Amino acid sequence: MVYCGEYGMLDVMTSERPDDRLLNHIIIYGFSLAFGLVVASLQALRPNDAGFSLRFSWWTLLAFVIGAAIMWPWFRIIVYSESTKLRRASLVVVAIVGLTAFFYPMRLVPIEKFGAVFVGLGVAVAALSVLGALLVVLYRFFESEGKH
Repeated sequence: MVYCGEYGMLDVMTSERPDDRLLNHIIIYGFSLAFGLVVASLQALRPNDAGFSLRFSWWTLLAFVIGAAIMWPWFRIIVYSESTKLRRASLVVVAIVGLTAFFYPMRLVPIEKFGAVFVGLGVAVAALSVLGALLVVLYRFFESEGKH
């Protein structure tokens, strides 16, 4: 047990503040369910004459549950592990799964349209990079304001 001021005694294994517990659960379960949705949508993805379509079935629901269940431990490690190596390994696993899920639908794109798709992906990466840089600048600004 550890004494944590106004929060009283907390177990060392779960030495999170009560208000952080909800945020940690939202992170773990929210991202796990989101990855479950990604896996389910990939399972439902079917090629057709127009390109692709989504056909939902019981397999889609099963893929959702399995995808969320497989990703849950990785997000739990990212949130709760004290080992930097273990957290980084979990982040690598999540990044690989995410990139694989992102590029898996490319199998449905005709070869002659690859150029246009990659141009669009490049623009999206550039836009998201600018947005990420702005978020980092805002974070640093607010952190510096909090120290004064």
